[in-house]
Amino acid sequence: MRRMSEPLPHFEHAQTGLVRHFGLAEFRPGQAEVVNAVLSGRNAVVVMPTGAGKSLCFQLPATLLPGLTLVVSPLIALMKDQVEQLQARGISATFLNSSLGELERADRIRRLRAGEYKLLYVAPERLRSPSFLELLKGLSVDLLAVDEAHCISQWGHDFRPDYAALGKVRKLLRPPRTVALTATATPEVRSDIVRSLLMKDPQIFVAGFDRPNLYLEVVKVAGDEDRRSVCESWAQKGGSGIIYCATRKSADAMHQTLQRRKMSSVVYHAGLEDDERHRAQDEFMQQENVVAVATNAFGMGIDKPNIRFVVHAHIPKAVEAYYQEIGRAGRDGKPADAVLLFNHADVFTQQRLIQSNHPSEVVFADVWSTLLEHGGPWDKGQQALADAVGSSDFEVSAALKILERQGLVERGQRGEGQYGVLLHDVKPEKAPHSAVARQLLSLLQHADAAKSEVTLELQGLAQKLGVSAEDARHALSLLEKAKVVRLRRPFAGRTLRLLRELPFASAGFNMERVREQERRGLLLLKQMTDYAYARHCRREFLLEYFGEDGTGDSCHSCDICGGDGSLRPVASERTPKPTTPTSPPLAPQHSELAEAGLRAFRRELSRSLGLAPFHIFNDLTLKALATALPVDRQEFLEVKGTGERQWEKFGPKIAEICLMARAAGHVPRPVPRARKATRRRASA
Repeated sequence: MRRMSEPLPHFEHAQTGLVRHFGLAEFRPGQAEVVNAVLSGRNAVVVMPTGAGKSLCFQLPATLLPGLTLVVSPLIALMKDQVEQLQARGISATFLNSSLGELERADRIRRLRAGEYKLLYVAPERLRSPSFLELLKGLSVDLLAVDEAHCISQWGHDFRPDYAALGKVRKLLRPPRTVALTATATPEVRSDIVRSLLMKDPQIFVAGFDRPNLYLEVVKVAGDEDRRSVCESWAQKGGSGIIYCATRKSADAMHQTLQRRKMSSVVYHAGLEDDERHRAQDEFMQQENVVAVATNAFGMGIDKPNIRFVVHAHIPKAVEAYYQEIGRAGRDGKPADAVLLFNHADVFTQQRLIQSNHPSEVVFADVWSTLLEHGGPWDKGQQALADAVGSSDFEVSAALKILERQGLVERGQRGEGQYGVLLHDVKPEKAPHSAVARQLLSLLQHADAAKSEVTLELQGLAQKLGVSAEDARHALSLLEKAKVVRLRRPFAGRTLRLLRELPFASAGFNMERVREQERRGLLLLKQMTDYAYARHCRREFLLEYFGEDGTGDSCHSCDICGGDGSLRPVASERTPKPTTPTSPPLAPQHSELAEAGLRAFRRELSRSLGLAPFHIFNDLTLKALATALPVDRQEFLEVKGTGERQWEKFGPKIAEICLMARAAGHVPRPVPRARKATRRRASA
């Protein structure tokens, strides 16, 4: 990062916004410089390790700039999580993606035109739409933020062609400033990001990749039994941890093993239903001693500070992915462990996965021909397509993703839980007597459902009507029985449509691009394998990989420099180095009465707002409030983790709970205080 000795003309303005909108007293290292650059109208490329606070680098400027901030983000779950957190802080933010029904999408676009949002999250695929780009051109986009920007680069570990088109989008929208952010970018990838986004003279911010509180270790395992035994031993040590597995099947098996041993664990992968994944993530975030067994689908947006270990049961596909995943451990600055279980047979498994993700040309041709012969959108589901092609579901899924990325296949917006509704001519005598059905009819008329079919997601519709999902379903059924609407019930999947009605040989498919990506994937895997076989310092290996100079000295924090990792103290018992900043411990004599009341209040808010409890305030802040027992604004704001927004929304109720605790004889005690929002002196 740039040295703080350089002046930051927007620092005071940014510091005020940091306190008011985010309840934070000071910036993390590197954040102030990036925010200042963005507010100054400069383009920027930001490389910060996982957990260093990249999101604030565009979210804070978004609250301070007059117009809209457009955020390009790759995952629906990540968009939803960030929007919920912003809304909980009183910041107007929303997303547009395929999870929304037609009515909800139309309502958000209406509010977008009215200037009601400060941040809009979209997936890069949405920017293919000419009508959506026209909409954006009519708005005042003050900042374009590209999250997970390594996806732009063909040399990155997660290249996505839709990201590569963002340079054209940027040229069309001409935002005054653009910021591209990633946790994992080699110098080669950084240069590719600048070139692809057509940036001129951007400021490059690279935070240090070194995480000295992480102990890096590779443990050789003989097979699955040995692997399970090592993972069990880590789970038994206590504390929160993540065990990453290569496949859904292996994650399920590992989770079952821990469950049989009566260990607190959850499982998370893309094969689970949405509500199952949400429950698993919420349980992991809210409980102190739970282990998440997961595929690499788990982790984006996870910001739990006290994760004590990350174990990779199988070798990851790339050093970038590995570094990003181990970066979820030890965010509180205390010692944590990053353990890779290694058997060379796992390398062959990853090679097969990479090859299956890049099918043969025959698979592409068969998928194409089947869709072409079907005529019209394919609405039978992916498994039925795989059966028709005579190939595996995995390969067909990979082929469809690649065809979609090359702009040859389009996935429809219909999905599980969505109804298609088309209005007939509505005569007054046909309208049902049900008040909910009449309210729904009015919504449909407002959405012009008589002109074309609109899609409705049941849960979102129920929220709009202010009724239960069952009542909303009943209202749809009443309208159908009265022959007021034509109803298409949910299809569990996404329709597929060819964008070029041509034989496969004439469709313009680029097979060489597929093979090049496959070769690149295998090269990245080889570099990860080199890490497993490294004979010199593992920390030095990672720093050199990301283009940083190592110290050349023994780090004493990896199994090569520090000897046999199995002989060192357990992570939770190790004492951090004196140079590692740690917060003073909270006084243990917090009021149990106040804590119970605060937890109940947080739980009620969680249900009414539809947010996870930790988005309102985390356990550390809750215990601090139960210790300090604040009864007015000044006392509340002195508690670390609070802010003006929280006082405005929750303060009076919290003060009431604390007053009751004081009346019952509980004595307020000092806790770590929130730092005052003062300008920091520049230092060399």
